[in-house]
Amino acid sequence: MIITPLQIRFNDMDAMGRVNNASYSSYLELGRLDFCKKYLQITEVKDIPFVLVRVEMDIRNSLVPGDTAEVHTHVSRIGQTSWEFSAQIQNTENSLIYVEAKTTQVYFNYHQNRKENIPPEFRFFLEEERIKNS
Repeated sequence: MIITPLQIRFNDMDAMGRVNNASYSSYLELGRLDFCKKYLQITEVKDIPFVLVRVEMDIRNSLVPGDTAEVHTHVSRIGQTSWEFSAQIQNTENSLIYVEAKTTQVYFNYHQNRKENIPPEFRFFLEEERIKNS
């Protein structure tokens, strides 16, 4: 599992003093970026080998300033050209769940502007993360 600490910023808030719903998607993105840092050598944006195609998110509790939170990201499904990350945004002190989410990524070659089958070396990283969290 990839654990990403969050820093809640003032501009993440809505008028009610809670984290704005749109900010949660950005927090999930931080988890995906940590996956890239752990497994891939990215030197430019076009080296990221996937595109996000779906976000499914359930907000369970409001995240507010002063809360300490982190994103827990793991691989939950692997297909031929796509895979899912399951994620939770949760409190670091009491494990209260703020958000449960799934994202679907498609292996994508930006240089040729097309989706491709997940190559064996990349599938290995995905399987490694999926097995760790089974």
